[in-house]
Amino acid sequence: MDQMTMTPDRARYAHRMYGRAADAFDAVAWKAPEARRFHDVTANDGYEMPSVMDELRALPSWVVIATGGAFSALLGVLMGAVFRL
Repeated sequence: MDQMTMTPDRARYAHRMYGRAADAFDAVAWKAPEARRFHDVTANDGYEMPSVMDELRALPSWVVIATGGAFSALLGVLMGAVFRL
């Protein structure tokens, strides 16, 4: 059998899979499968990343007050431990 020809079964398979008759040694014998469910839009396209200051401004005021209170209580405990020595 000549190396440059396809068997009839392979020719039918190529025609069924790619919609055209293809030669095994032809440059266009294989084409990549079509991506049917692919969206070319990036998931976060169009949204810029907010800065740290924007994130802090977006916090509710009670978070700032509670964090300040916890920080001052921690400093009080540490200073009390240092003065106890």
